[in-house]
Amino acid sequence: MSQANVQIVELAYELFNRRDIAGFLDLCGADIEWQDTGTFDTAPVVGVDAVRAYLNTVLEPWEEFRKDPEEIIDLSEDQVLGLFRATARGKGSGIEVEVRGGDLVTFKEGKVVGYAAYPREQALEVAGVEK
Repeated sequence: MSQANVQIVELAYELFNRRDIAGFLDLCGADIEWQDTGTFDTAPVVGVDAVRAYLNTVLEPWEEFRKDPEEIIDLSEDQVLGLFRATARGKGSGIEVEVRGGDLVTFKEGKVVGYAAYPREQALEVAGVEK
């Protein structure tokens, strides 16, 4: 179990919500593998520069986009599950959306090297957590 990894995930949500993508990516290893099945179900994105481009594309149409953690579960020495509530408001349209999901975060040597976002129930299943 690693309290340090839990704290990194807490900080990651804080940085993401401030749209501090550079700070967020500083928490990641250079070869991070990013998979977002919860929102777009796209092919994995690999590497910090590719993740930066992906996040800029995903965030662009939103005036506001937040992922607020509801629970952070320390799974092992190298994995943490962040259960979150995401809210967003579209630019121009003002349309508001809300969804709950889970981020399975994998660590190596104190850096995020794997990130997979899922719908809430799928995240719990993949992580092997019963709720």
